Amino acid sequence: MSGTLKKQLLLLLAGVVIIAIFYLAPGQKSDVVKEESEIAEESHEGHDHEEGEGHEHEHQTEYEDRLSEEDKGYIIKLERKAKKTDDLDSKLLIYDSLITFSIKRNIPPMVAKYTEEKARAIPTEGNYMLAGDNFFKAFRLSKVKPKDLIVGALRNYEKVLELNPDNLDAQTATGVVNVEGSSQLGIMPMKGIGILKDVLNKDPKNVNAMTNLGYFAIQSGQFEKAVERFEEVLKIDPKNAEAYIYLTDAYLSQDKVEKGIETLEKYKSLVENPIVLKQLDDYINDIRNKN
Repeated sequence: MSGTLKKQLLLLLAGVVIIAIFYLAPGQKSDVVKEESEIAEESHEGHDHEEGEGHEHEHQTEYEDRLSEEDKGYIIKLERKAKKTDDLDSKLLIYDSLITFSIKRNIPPMVAKYTEEKARAIPTEGNYMLAGDNFFKAFRLSKVKPKDLIVGALRNYEKVLELNPDNLDAQTATGVVNVEGSSQLGIMPMKGIGILKDVLNKDPKNVNAMTNLGYFAIQSGQFEKAVERFEEVLKIDPKNAEAYIYLTDAYLSQDKVEKGIETLEKYKSLVENPIVLKQLDDYINDIRNKN
């Protein structure tokens, strides 16, 4: 099974091919995560480094070659201008320019930084949620996984919850961040799993939390648990693209090749987009060729 093909298909099904740089769902493979009680007493192996050591601002050098001296001068100029202006509309236009510039230069941490500045200027749930999402996506896309990016994601999701403690999307995002960023944060992944389960206790049909729990079950090798999660998602949302793809992954991980192909064929019957159909056919052929 080609991981690249699967990722391309997920991107396509999400409808974000053009801005794929800012999307990986529900997450890249993190350190193995055990879903149920298996994590409870694990040690903090690998968490002995000083707080922030080797992580803080590593993305500045990671993307250094994408900025010319002229680019850096342009950024400094606009940042100073944003700080000096008291006019909200002007400030927002400047940050929009910096966000657009960051997207063109393909530097996700900068997109996150200026999205957060916009959220601080207009502190709404939606703005802080977007900033948190952009920090988290930047973390996932980074090769070095800087701590300041995962902390930035948490900081903004917590702002959402300060404004609305009942925001389940922010609670779910916080859970996922605590799992995937556990090494950088020096915590146990089970903390995040617990948050996701708490969301399901509040809303047993929460597809977002259920999908992420299913994904983490795959990561920890709990494939039957993953199958249960994604089958439940499909009962609630029969056209959920992610659920079909990850359910296929769970079956293939158990060497249930025909079951995996059957799952994709079922999803094909729901699809009309010819591009998506082509990707699905490619994925099915790739599975068959490797088995």
